[in-house]
Formats: sequence, C-alpha cells, structure tokens
Amino acid sequence: MSREYTLDEELIHHDWDASREPVLAIESGDVVHFSLLMAGDGQVEESSTIDDVVWDFATIYNLAGPVHVEGAAAGHTLELEILELTPGPWGWTTFIPGFGLLADDFEEAFLKIYDLRGGSTATVAPGVEVPIHPFLGTIGVPTDEPGRADPFPPHKGGGNVDCRHLVAGSTLWLPIWCDGALFSCGDPHAAQGDGEVCVSAIECGMQATLRFHLREHAIPGPAFHVPESITTPGPYYGTMGIDADLMTGARTAVRNMIAWLVGEHGMTREDAYVLCSVAGDLKIHEIVDAGVWNVGMTMPLAVFV
Repeated sequence: MSREYTLDEELIHHDWDASREPVLAIESGDVVHFSLLMAGDGQVEESSTIDDVVWDFATIYNLAGPVHVEGAAAGHTLELEILELTPGPWGWTTFIPGFGLLADDFEEAFLKIYDLRGGSTATVAPGVEVPIHPFLGTIGVPTDEPGRADPFPPHKGGGNVDCRHLVAGSTLWLPIWCDGALFSCGDPHAAQGDGEVCVSAIECGMQATLRFHLREHAIPGPAFHVPESITTPGPYYGTMGIDADLMTGARTAVRNMIAWLVGEHGMTREDAYVLCSVAGDLKIHEIVDAGVWNVGMTMPLAVFV
C-alpha cells in the first residue's frame, strides 16, 4: 500500500547538488504533499513596490527536497503524477534590467502584484484577465555532474523547465542520474505563457501533491503527458518574427505583439510585456526553410473581458 507524507516548507535548498542529503525517503507509489514557498519569498511582499525589492538571486528559488526514492538508480526513470496544485493568495511578476527576451527594450525595473484569492483569473490590467493554470516551474532531479549547479537553467534531469503544461492531471517522466533520484521541486506559478518572455510568470506560493513511481528503464530525456489541452479556447491574435536568427525572430514577434496590445487595447508597454509573459505563447511556426525561420506569438482574445 502507498503511504502519504507532508514535507515541511522550511526544508528547502537553492541549487542542485547530487551529494545533498535527502530530507525524506519514500517508496514507489507513495504520495507527497509539498507546501511550497514562492520564488523570492521574503524578498517581495504583497505590499511591495519595485523600489522596495532587493533581489538575492542566490536564494530566490526555494526548492523543496531532496526526496530519496528507495531503489532508484542511474538509468531508471522517475514517473510523477501531478495530482493537485493550489496557488497561494497572491503572486507577482517582474522584469529586471538586463534580463528577459526584450532586455534592451525595457531598461527600467517593473513589478506587478496580483490578488489570487478566490478567483479563476488574475488581473494584469483593467479589463485584462489571465486564466489561472497552476504548475511547478522547477521540477527535477540532479544530474551526475559533480558539485553544485545553478538553479536557473534547465538540465538533463529537468530542473527549471518552466513548462506550463505540467498542470494537475498531467504526468512527468524524468531520467534518473544518481542513486535515490533526489527529487526536488519549487518555483510555483499561477499562470504563464509558453516562453515566459519577461523572465517571470505569475510567481506564487503553492500546495502541491505528487505521486511517485519508479520505472526500471531508461528514457533519453524529460517527457510528459497532458490529458487535455490547457490552451484557452476560442480566437486568438498572432504576430510573426521572420529572421535568419531564431532569437531575433522571437524578439520581433514579441515586439509586434506589444505594439498591437498598446495600439489596439490601450495597454501600457509594461503591462503588455507582462501579458506576453503570463498569457502569450511563443512558438516556432516554421524552421525547415533554407536559412530564414518564422517565430510567432499568439494571444488568446479571451483575456480581454
């Protein structure tokens, strides 16, 4: 029979390290309830303005774990059923000079605070509501590389994948690289668009419930299954960035979307950039032509209420 555990929110770390001692040992089939701190917990408050915040990037991510899975070894696979995800009462989105896809366009820091109590949407601007689809931005296992690794880039064990499709009801498979798997998670998000272009989503605290299964076979990299699409139904508006460089094309698509949001919907440039990060989807429309690619951004029109 499976067992259930609750992991204390104070049992956290801030980077990846395969030599870190686990805080919990479980068996395949067990369920763990996580009480997850938001990214920037203690650095940003619900009453904060951008002038109040001093970011400490060494401790900004609060990763719960590691969780040791009995019998797990390098070459096995960790299967995670994402059973339940409940956001906390408030959240935030920021962009910071030097960070984000359009760092050259937005040189002044910006912070937006959201009230998430009792609603199914978050207000970005008057008349602009983003549906809440909670997920864990960082979820993974350490690799077999020695020493500590920065928490920000994703890696072959998952990590900061920022995959908005890992909602409740989905399943994630991770390749295991060390004994015990040493799973950790954190960086909870209430909503995000594909791309997270301004460098943050709707960051929030979260209650998360996961079921762990050990599979004694290897997979080449992280993979997932989603039972139904989380894409907002209905019409959407899209922009294109056509260029020989994918990053330049991505920037063009986002710039064009921001221009449309400002011109058509009267949003400020800052709110439009945030909306692109928390609700817009950045995609590669076409990549097979000889040297010129098409990167697009789409925005569901349902966000305009």
